[in-house]
Amino acid sequence: MTFSPDHATDLLRQLDDDRSRLADLTATPWWAPAFLGLVVGLWVASPAVGDRTSNYVFALVAAVVIVSVVRARTGIRLRAAGARQVSLGALWLLATLVLYSVSLALVSLDRSVWVVLPALGAAATTWAAARVSDRWAREALRA
Repeated sequence: MTFSPDHATDLLRQLDDDRSRLADLTATPWWAPAFLGLVVGLWVASPAVGDRTSNYVFALVAAVVIVSVVRARTGIRLRAAGARQVSLGALWLLATLVLYSVSLALVSLDRSVWVVLPALGAAATTWAAARVSDRWAREALRA
């Protein structure tokens, strides 16, 4: 079977359309970054409320549940991240740990009410990092 250049061009165009549809189907639901941000924000605020061990466990379990629900909803598993996403993840982790340290410092200085600021910063950072990472993953599917 031989293909004409027009037929081959049409097939390539169809493949590009399929990639775009697949990328659109794998978009993370809007609520996932918001809930992840909420979980991280609560974790960063946790020094102000006491028992840190149960707060670690809560944050870990909540994050795993959110990721599992997203995976079940989209049917897509996370694949190996590229260098950009690994760098973004490392920066997010660094920022989150710094903000958690600020919360610990505020609590040690009896300024617990101010813990809300690093908690909001951590929530916003998590939300933004999740959105950017999702966008990059869908761009990679389209390429």
